[in-house]
Amino acid sequence: MSVLTVVQTKAVPMPVVKQSDSVLTAVKQMLAIKESGLLILTPGGGLVGIVTEKDVMRLVAERYTQLNKIEVWEIMSKTITSIAADASLDEALSIMTEKHIHHLPLMQGEKAVGLISLDDIITARLKKTEHEAEMLKQFIQQQ
Repeated sequence: MSVLTVVQTKAVPMPVVKQSDSVLTAVKQMLAIKESGLLILTPGGGLVGIVTEKDVMRLVAERYTQLNKIEVWEIMSKTITSIAADASLDEALSIMTEKHIHHLPLMQGEKAVGLISLDDIITARLKKTEHEAEMLKQFIQQQ
């Protein structure tokens, strides 16, 4: 199963925010769509950055009184690790573990096509395991 397949099952496969939006706007968007990270893209779909809960928490610790005045580009992660959209969940998990990150933008060439989180991978693996267990149970009952 590819990371893009998992992302396409999400309500919002590619959560984005404009880099000129305020951090408060980004936080409200994360809460509204139940995501812990947002992509920042160029008008052509190129990846500029990613802003996550961790970036917001760092800001809150440093400048909590100015959230409505600070723009996303000021706190977004600019050094981005991404993965090809057709990569496997195992590849994504390996990268996330190695780099100690929780979000990976999915890329097709130079364009971002989605965002996968550690939670997405865990959920997909759990569903797969439950499905396999059910199939085994049915097989055993037929014997």
